[in-house]
Amino acid sequence: MKGKGMVIRLFTALIILLLSAYEMYAQQKKEVKFSAQEPALITSAGQSADTQMVKVLADRIKMNIQFDPLAGPEKIPGVKSVIIVIGGSTKGMGAAGIDMDKEASRIQKFLAKVKELKIPVIGMHIGGKGRRGDLSDPFINLVAPQASYLIVAKEGDVDGIFLKTAAKNNIPIVFVNKISETQEPLKSIYGK
Repeated sequence: MKGKGMVIRLFTALIILLLSAYEMYAQQKKEVKFSAQEPALITSAGQSADTQMVKVLADRIKMNIQFDPLAGPEKIPGVKSVIIVIGGSTKGMGAAGIDMDKEASRIQKFLAKVKELKIPVIGMHIGGKGRRGDLSDPFINLVAPQASYLIVAKEGDVDGIFLKTAAKNNIPIVFVNKISETQEPLKSIYGK
């Protein structure tokens, strides 16, 4: 039994070491300069209230935005960047009169048009642990690999889903400890 305990402790230490290496990678990526232009369209992937919070933050830094949580591909022409706030909410989708499949279909069409028009996508996940799981993770898997830049609440990436996606797809990523800290990367991106 003592041998198993030692192996478990060594394995745990190795995982912590690997996570630290990923964190250092993320910090290096944090220094990468990324810029986008306005007007920006803010939309949702999952219809969580987090989208409204990002709108408030964008308004505070006086960004030129269009806000449409249910934006379809027809809303993209005329904008110069897109911010997709990732986080599933049963209540939010219910209020919008859609289900998970309809929301995923909308996002797929939206992302296809964004890619066609070569418009940069800032993916944001600010809901932390509360916006993870079976309802949100499919939207993360749809949006994160297609993002040009990711802004993520650190506690929402305990399993490394965002960090691994960023590393695999060479996407700059920045982690924040709390929602209010997302203003700084937005200011940097939009030259505010």
